[in-house]
Parts: sequence; C-alpha cells; structure tokens
Amino acid sequence: MTDVWFGLAILLLLLAFVFLLPGLRGAGVRRSGGDKREALAQLYRERTRELRTAVESGAMDEQQFTQLEAEMARELLSAKEGTNAVTPSRRGSGLLICLAVLVPVFAVGTYILSERPQEVALYREMLASQQGQADSSTEERITNQLKQRAETHPEDLSSRFVLAQRLLVSGDIDGAVSAYRYVLSREPEAALVKAELAQALFFAGGSKITDEIRTLVGQVLATQPSNGTALGLAGIAAYEDKDYRKARDHWQGALAQLAPGSAAAEALAAGVARAEKALAEDDKDGAVEIVQAAVEENAAEESKAAAEIRVQVSLSDKVKADPSTPVFIYARSTDSPMPLAIVRLTAGQLPAEVVLDESQAMMPGRSISTVDTVQLIARLALRGDARPAAGDWQGSIKTLPKSSWGESQSIVIDREL
Repeated sequence: MTDVWFGLAILLLLLAFVFLLPGLRGAGVRRSGGDKREALAQLYRERTRELRTAVESGAMDEQQFTQLEAEMARELLSAKEGTNAVTPSRRGSGLLICLAVLVPVFAVGTYILSERPQEVALYREMLASQQGQADSSTEERITNQLKQRAETHPEDLSSRFVLAQRLLVSGDIDGAVSAYRYVLSREPEAALVKAELAQALFFAGGSKITDEIRTLVGQVLATQPSNGTALGLAGIAAYEDKDYRKARDHWQGALAQLAPGSAAAEALAAGVARAEKALAEDDKDGAVEIVQAAVEENAAEESKAAAEIRVQVSLSDKVKADPSTPVFIYARSTDSPMPLAIVRLTAGQLPAEVVLDESQAMMPGRSISTVDTVQLIARLALRGDARPAAGDWQGSIKTLPKSSWGESQSIVIDREL
C-alpha cells in the first residue's frame, strides 16, 4: 500500500512538471517580450534623433518631422500592444504552476499526518506473522496494537475480528469470546463469526457442546452448509447424541475441505473412523463395516498414541491463589510461541493429569504431530490472560523430544515471572 502512495506522489510530481514547463516557457516569452519592447523604444529614440538632425540641417521641414515622428509612435504602440496580449495567459500559467506544486505536496503531507503509515506497518507485521516470520515480541506487539485499535476505532469490525482470532490462538479464550460477541452484535448475519464464536465457546466450556453452540452451528449451516468449523462442531454434537451416522457425515464434509495428510485432516479422519465403528456396532448386519472400522480405529489410535503427551501438573506449596484462577497447560514448538495443544484448568482442580494431543490443536495444520520436539509449560495466570505477565507463576519442561512422549511428565508450578 505504501508503494502505491509513493507511486501516486511521483505521478503528481510529474503532473506538476507538465504544468510547470509551459509556465517556464511563458516566463521566457515574457523576458523576450520585454527585450523586444526595449529594442523598439531604443530604435524609436534613434530615428527621432536622426529626423531632428535632418530638420536642423535643412533637409526636412518641421511639418515632415511631425508626420514621420507620429507614424513611428503608432508603430511602437502597436508593437507594445501585441507583446502585452499574452499577459492573461501568463497569469493563468502562474496559477496552474502554484496548483501543480501545492496539490502533490498537500496530498503527501495529508497521508503522512494521517494514521495510514501506522496501519500499513501493522498490516505488514500481520502478514509476516501469518507466514511464520514474526518473533514473540512482534506477536505481542501486534496483539496490543489491535487491542488499542479496538478501543479507539470501535467501528472497525475487521480489526476486532482478527484480534479475536489471535486471542483464541494465544489461549485467551475469554478475550476471544468477548471480541467475537462484539463483532456479532453489529453483524448478526455474519456466518463466519458465528462459527468461530461457537468454536471459542467450545474451548471456553472445557470442550463441551452447549445449547448456544448448537444454535450458532445450526444458523451457520443453514446459510453455509460447507463451513468446516461448523461441520466439525456439528459432528461432535451428533456424536454426543449418539447419532453416529450424522456425526460421520458432518466430519466427512469437513474432512473433504482439508489438505490430505494435514494434522487436522488426520484428527477428523480418526473421528470418522470412530463414528463408523460406533455405527457398525449398532448395525448387526454390518460385519464388513465392523472389520473396516476396527482396522481404521486401530490405525487412528496408534497415530494418536504417537502424538499425545500426559502431564501431571501441581502447585508448589509456596504458591497461593484463588481456586478460580485459570491455569494454562500447553505444548509449543521450540521456535514459535503459538501453542500446538492447550488445556485450560483452574487452580482448584490441581493437582491433575492432562493429555495434550491432536484434539487440543488450535489451528488446522499446527499440532504436536507436526514437530519432533516440544516445550511444556504450565502457568498460573493471576490476571486470567493466556499471555505471560509479571506476577504469574509457571513451571516448564524446556525440551521434550518425541521419543519421550510416551512417558508421563510432571510439572510443578513454582517459579514467579
């Protein structure tokens, strides 16, 4: 976007030059016109002296002198009027020159003094973040800038929607729900916002389907039958209702939209296999389906076992916190702060054992099965925010290779940030 503005400024400057060139030429014409008038006046004076000399010598009488002098005066006056005829055009050229210079200067100055440069810088940082080229400090700065913009520009729903997505990925589930609700209150027909709000509510409720989630999912599928997020949640709801056929169909619809081999696709495929197995067990005549579902279930369970981490989490005796204080347990790669799998508990639920696996993946294509080494972190968030803050308590395992994932891990929250 900045390149477009600079290109426009250059075009405006070129336009100024186009207007300026005739003005410069006009200035040359004015100078040459002034020289011509001066030359005519000098010639008039010389001819007058010559005629006066002729009268004094007797070669011409006074009457002839008067006639010739009058004729030369008329010629001089005619020449001056022809030169002055360009004056209105010169004034018009001067105005055009002023406008041609001031317009681009005003345009560029207005752009610099506006908020556009900061918005362009934020957009470029967000683009780098989507491409995985932003470090943790940049990620935090982007989120903070989006929060500030949400306060100063409450009408900017697009920025608030992006903020909601980032809060959801970073583990600030409550913040994400609040941002999604704000956008939906002003765009009540936005199906994509409804789907992502339903997903955020699912995580906020401990991976449980509620009546509100069912309502939102139903509204989304009524207008967007192929919405992958809504189909995934609808499959979970149907499975909880023991409607395995519908669960399978919903998950297959969501699976068809994902790239084969991705972590999200594998998780959905495992769900489809589980639904088919449950469906086959209800159908006594489906012997073939039972065998097929069992094979697929075994393969899915083996894949799941290879990509899950069991963690025992407890609080140190020196840590005092309200039982409702959130505790975030998550795994992340060693080169990115974004969680690959995350579980949210409270201080009152500790000590507890949690399982980090494919089902806690925050985004399609980003799960623990895509890496060979992870960091495990358990953090008591005194302010309720998923991002680390001064005063929080934390415990961690800095490096855990995949070969050790089958062993139960233990983290004690005992270090104050």
